[in-house]
Parts: sequence; C-alpha cells; structure tokens
Amino acid sequence: MLENRISGLPVCDDDGKLVGILSEGDLLRRAELGSAAWPSALRERTEPEAFTNRYSWRVGDVMTRPVVTVDEDTPLGRIGAIMAANQIKRIPVMRAEEMVGIISRSDILRAIAAAVPDAVAGGDEAMRRAVLARLCSDLGLDRRAIDVTVENGNVSLLGQVDSQAEREAARVAAETVGGVGGVRNRLRVVPD
Repeated sequence: MLENRISGLPVCDDDGKLVGILSEGDLLRRAELGSAAWPSALRERTEPEAFTNRYSWRVGDVMTRPVVTVDEDTPLGRIGAIMAANQIKRIPVMRAEEMVGIISRSDILRAIAAAVPDAVAGGDEAMRRAVLARLCSDLGLDRRAIDVTVENGNVSLLGQVDSQAEREAARVAAETVGGVGGVRNRLRVVPD
C-alpha cells in the first residue's frame, strides 16, 4: 500500500469474489502502535474480536466486512452520500457479482474539479430564466414567492423563502449558472 500510494485494497476469495476491504484505518488498530491507539475501554478489557483484529497477521481477520458496494451506473452524488453515511473513503464498483473498479473520495474530487459549468445562452433575460429554472427545479422553490432580476450579468434574488438554509441554497444555485457576475440575495426568510 505504501509503495503504490493507495489507502485501501479489495480482498477477494479464491473464486475472485469480493469478501472485504483492507484499509489504512484497519491497520491503525494494530498492536504495534501501542495502547495509545486504543480507546481506554478496549485497553481495560479486550473483547475476543478486538483482540483478533489487533494481533492477527491474516488479512481476513483485520479487513473490514461486509463491504459496501455500488453498481457501475450509480450517480456520483449518490456515491458521495453513501461514503458520508458509512464514513468510508472508497467503494468497490460492481457489475453484477464482478468488481470492475474502486471509486475513492479523490476520484469524486477530481470529477468536481474537472466539471464545467452549464453553458447559458447570452443576455440578461436568458440568464434570468436559467436562474429561475434552477431555483424552481433544483431547490423546489415556489415560483410565485420569488423573483429574479438580472442587469449586466448581476443577479438579484427577491421574495421569500422558508428558511435561512433555503436562502443560502438559492444564492449558491444562482452563482452556479454560467455567466453570472454576482448575486445580490434579497430573499427574506418567512417561516411557515
């Protein structure tokens, strides 16, 4: 892992079936790190599973299982949510029962960095329509409660939303429309 600069490896059985993942986190629980690496509860009384995990030299004893996997057509946003929910840094990608790759957090970051903003037709009116569409379709804001004006590429958001989180999300949604020079957020928070 050190030589190849990777932080996790898939573990397969003799038939090539994925049975676990060996990660840096699994190895940080090793006895070689001393008792400081272990929570005090485990230092006082070690459960048999924890003992095996800490002292065994077999990959099968140390690896993480069961393995969280995704299908190869899973959207990146969903993969990111799965990683966050399971507090993991990599996920094997499957085609039926066959592992066809591994996606990591750094892969997702590279995709974000390489993303090109959506192209928007030129002109203030086209930009206004694009911002409105994003606010209504992506955020589900009520078209009757908001208004958008654009002057020389600068967007003003007017009207009301239900929460501060919606207000901030509206600003971000407007900023992500291609060609927007700036956003003046005049939305008022009026809770239900």
